Amino acid sequence: MSTSIDRRSFLSASLLALCIPSKLFAADDSKEIVMRFAALSDVHYDKSHDDQAAEHVRFGKALRFMNEFCAAQPYDKFDALVVAGDFSNHGLIEEIGAFKKTMDDNLKPSTRRILAMGNHEYYGGNRELWEKTFETKANRRQELNGYQFITVSPEKGTCNENDYVYLREWLEEKIQEAIAVDPTKPVFVIQHYHVFETVYGSASKPGDFHAGVKDFVDILERYPQVIHISGHSHIPSYDPRAIWQGKFTAIGTGSMSYFALSLYEHGDNFQLGNNVAFQKAGTFLIFDVYKDNTIRIRLYDVISDSFLDREYLLVDPTNVDKYVYTDKRFDAAKRPVWKENASAEVVELAPSGAVVRFSQAIDDFCVVSYRIVAEKENDGNWTPYRTYNVWSDYFMKNPVEKIEYDVLNLEPGAKYRFNIYGVGAFQKETEEPLTIDLETPTTIGDADRSNPNPRGNFLDVEFDPEKGAVNIADGVNAPLEIKKFGTPDVVADASLGAALALNGADQCCFAPFSGIRAGMFGNEITTLVKFRLDLSKKTNNDPISIFGSTESGGLGFEYYAEQKKLLARCWIDDKYQDIAAPFDGIEDAVAAFVYDGKETRLYLNGKLVANAEVSGAFRFTNNASARAFCIGADVCPGMGARWFFPGVIANARVYTYALTPEQIENVSK
Repeated sequence: MSTSIDRRSFLSASLLALCIPSKLFAADDSKEIVMRFAALSDVHYDKSHDDQAAEHVRFGKALRFMNEFCAAQPYDKFDALVVAGDFSNHGLIEEIGAFKKTMDDNLKPSTRRILAMGNHEYYGGNRELWEKTFETKANRRQELNGYQFITVSPEKGTCNENDYVYLREWLEEKIQEAIAVDPTKPVFVIQHYHVFETVYGSASKPGDFHAGVKDFVDILERYPQVIHISGHSHIPSYDPRAIWQGKFTAIGTGSMSYFALSLYEHGDNFQLGNNVAFQKAGTFLIFDVYKDNTIRIRLYDVISDSFLDREYLLVDPTNVDKYVYTDKRFDAAKRPVWKENASAEVVELAPSGAVVRFSQAIDDFCVVSYRIVAEKENDGNWTPYRTYNVWSDYFMKNPVEKIEYDVLNLEPGAKYRFNIYGVGAFQKETEEPLTIDLETPTTIGDADRSNPNPRGNFLDVEFDPEKGAVNIADGVNAPLEIKKFGTPDVVADASLGAALALNGADQCCFAPFSGIRAGMFGNEITTLVKFRLDLSKKTNNDPISIFGSTESGGLGFEYYAEQKKLLARCWIDDKYQDIAAPFDGIEDAVAAFVYDGKETRLYLNGKLVANAEVSGAFRFTNNASARAFCIGADVCPGMGARWFFPGVIANARVYTYALTPEQIENVSK
């Protein structure tokens, strides 16, 4: 198991004015604070939540900390709570109403609520409901302790450009009114979406998750007094790119629900990728505004119940000449470096995958990710193969000392070299890589291919009225755990025996598996499912997923009732390869699929009904949250499900090799 180290020994301290460590401002605490407020966004209350849901707990902790913190400070109050949108998932009254209750139960009445709508407030909700619930206008200028706050909300919540165009004239008018009150003071503009080409996540640099819009760019650039506070991208506020200065100042609030991490160089949202810590999101911002308009911004993390050791300091924030959080940081940043004793090793090895473990690099700010550049040996020469992007847990209070990562999509019986580079926040890389050389095995080696009637060696699920789903796989390693989705029952079926009864609406079972297990197949696989459909329970025109794992990879069985067609789908050579056969969907059936590296074959009740010549690598999804075999549905990211199966399923099997026609006939009886 990976061990943790204290962040202060993990990061080298920066004495630049770009990100101010906590201790550097302590000597100037004699400055008089004239206003304090907290800012956060993306809490995402959901109608399915109860009081113990993570979002409820984290938001409540944040509000209670605000009260506790102030009680021990010379300036003993929070003047405002700023929320930059996405209070909810759908904007429904039960969601925003619960959010308001948490807020009202924990915030002091004297703390002002400064609120702007997000796009999610329109997914089943609307502005009229939101304004009535929170008793405020979605677009509003208000004054607090002599400082001006302007909230702007999207027109429709479509996540597109032009969501705020309707407010252009209004916003400029309100900014001018605010500046007229006192041109020497900053003006706080609260908007859910980032402004394009500002903070990390607004799509200004390679790797940004595009969550910025251009609707107000030209307006804001005319007013250096503006401090723009936004959310939407879920990018960690600990990342130093979460603050930006150009012709105005922009700050990203992060998230109180989950982090979204942009894949370096690609710009893809990688929030459900290799780093399962993305759900540990609970950081909000504390703004202390001083009499001379200096602003100190601290990051409090409710996951660790502590301040993070990164602060941002705005000195004379209305003066562009004093801006320090500019794009010049990308050129000025130093490369990350490896510690003297840094190491990299192979932990597990399979025909088409490997688990690697390597030391974290160190950086003046943070190492946000790693690039594993894989080379393959061909005729004695190393040739480029693939690049894997790996997220560190830099946003956690105590990052792990070593990273573990499942390197998938390798080829059996091949030699590889992995060159591992650390990537800093400002996209500088370690000059030299850590290197691993390895050779993948050709087979797993523990499957009894000669058995005329073999059990599934990767997965073999039968059902027992007392025990439920029972995995009796006899092969690769410890059996996979079977998890229920909904409330399926095991019944004694007259013809199939003990079977899983599914309603076709919201019931199935999952068998999650790791990335290294996904790599155990090489380019061979067999799957089998014994079932009977009950089409009287089908209420829509969606396909019916019987058994499999087909989220951006993998394989599975689907039934199309209107066409009376049974289809087997498999991801080979970077695309789905489908084969199908007629099936009336009435009688008991055993469907089997085989891929042997040269051909796909579909069997029904032991008889070959379709085949196709296919070659290439078989792959499962890289999305760890959708890597599961699903019995009675198709898996979705976050271990969700869709295309539910109506009927009964008596057995589901997966083999890591290709069964022969004779074996298929035997196991189908």
